[in-house]
Amino acid sequence: MKTILIIDDDARMLELLKHYLRNEEVKVLTASDGEEGLSLFEGSVVDLVIIDIFMPNMDGIQTIMELKQKKPECSILVISGGGEFTGLEYLKQAKALGAKEALVKPFTEKDLLATVQGMLA
Repeated sequence: MKTILIIDDDARMLELLKHYLRNEEVKVLTASDGEEGLSLFEGSVVDLVIIDIFMPNMDGIQTIMELKQKKPECSILVISGGGEFTGLEYLKQAKALGAKEALVKPFTEKDLLATVQGMLA
């Protein structure tokens, strides 16, 4: 069974993503910020990390850099809804740092599942 780690400071978004993934054969771990996410990442075998860009304590960009330093082959899907221009710029930066895919919030369940399935294949 594959393991997905979701890192997002919005509790509603964490629950929504878990709901979207409910019928997939995956184990879902959740964290509310980058520091908590890194702790879970280090203590588990994680196949995919879904990470928000804008978070307190340690933002998504910093977290991606730490994840890639710890495990360069780590598969990362970055998500953001931080405003059309700003959010898109950060998504481009995240992809340059090693995120394989990016989705702009709000996205559909279908978009998320297609992206996740492609990344886990």
